[in-house]
Amino acid sequence: MARWDKYWDDDAYVARNWTEPDPDIMRLTPVMQGHQVRRVLDLGCGAGRHLFYLSQHPFDVHGLDISTAGVERCRKALERSQRSATVQVADMHNIPYPEGYFDWVLSVQVIYHTTAATLKQVIQHIRGKLRPGGFFYVTFPPVDNIGPESGKEIEPRTYLTEEDGEPLLHHYVTADEIDELMGGFTLVEKRLDPRETRDQAGNVTRRFRWNVLGQRLP
Repeated sequence: MARWDKYWDDDAYVARNWTEPDPDIMRLTPVMQGHQVRRVLDLGCGAGRHLFYLSQHPFDVHGLDISTAGVERCRKALERSQRSATVQVADMHNIPYPEGYFDWVLSVQVIYHTTAATLKQVIQHIRGKLRPGGFFYVTFPPVDNIGPESGKEIEPRTYLTEEDGEPLLHHYVTADEIDELMGGFTLVEKRLDPRETRDQAGNVTRRFRWNVLGQRLP
């Protein structure tokens, strides 16, 4: 994906929003340690902000991203900092690990770049890669974030835009839809919280985000 390669090759883009770990990941890390979590997957690891943070803790850390540039950036940074994590190029539809391999999968601002049906399939694919009782942390954009800049609605709550000549999908969810998408999980947390991002000019945008933690049922 040329778009993501361009982003993860751009030092200024990475520095604006993608160097510090998400506050929820920092908050949940000691919780996961308390649950004896060992193997962790960051699905859509991008420039590696969560890999670097989690590799400072006693986890076996793995990262996947569709972007070759992102994966190479992660590998070089891990080598420079003498931290350990396994990073591979792969997409969310084909996670190259055995069933039941992970104790915790996290995916921050990633898996909603698709249609509603595919999103449901991906979540069940992730569920299969978790051991029974394992945890899945995921974020979704709420329907309140839909605006003129969201693009063309191609199905209910799924919008298509184009960036750098490539199509980009966003699926926005309702509270009830989250319950349906997370079938096979017990919902431990489901919170709608504000998040801020900074653009190239330094302007801050404040939007809401669903933050969801599920625990895999047997």
